[in-house]
Amino acid sequence: MRSREDLVALSRSGYAGIRLAGHLVMPEMGDAELVSLIALLRDARGVGLRVSWSGDCGALKVGGLCHLDPPRRPDGSFAWSAQRGGSLVVRRGPTFLAVEDTRHGGRRRIDVDRSEPAAAVLDESRWGRALTPAESAGLDALELHDLVFRAGDHGVGIAVRQGVWCV
Repeated sequence: MRSREDLVALSRSGYAGIRLAGHLVMPEMGDAELVSLIALLRDARGVGLRVSWSGDCGALKVGGLCHLDPPRRPDGSFAWSAQRGGSLVVRRGPTFLAVEDTRHGGRRRIDVDRSEPAAAVLDESRWGRALTPAESAGLDALELHDLVFRAGDHGVGIAVRQGVWCV
């Protein structure tokens, strides 16, 4: 499984979810691999697939990921609390990206100018791509709003591009 297109194909074939093999220790993963995992969780949510997986977050900051499927720890608990009804969704406009965030109660909208280099991180669909220096420099504002996940010189927008509406 290497792309959003692979997840779309699974969803169209009637699958409701995927199960990741093994126990993933996120702090021990390489930067590209970790960012690819977060992109997989984001894109699976966008096409209506649930992800069942086992893992450990260690000291990683995962508070912004509460809209994505959490890993199950060895003791059976979840590594983060998935917010019921909370979401982080991005929609494309002609000159901007509109992000709607209901993860922490209430609703807030954040518009990001598509001409900004950091907007490419929110709009990117490839998994595990390294950030350009211009993108990296522009991520501070997006990080303030918990809209990106960064590991080393890799980063990914965590807002879901909704392709299937889950009810």
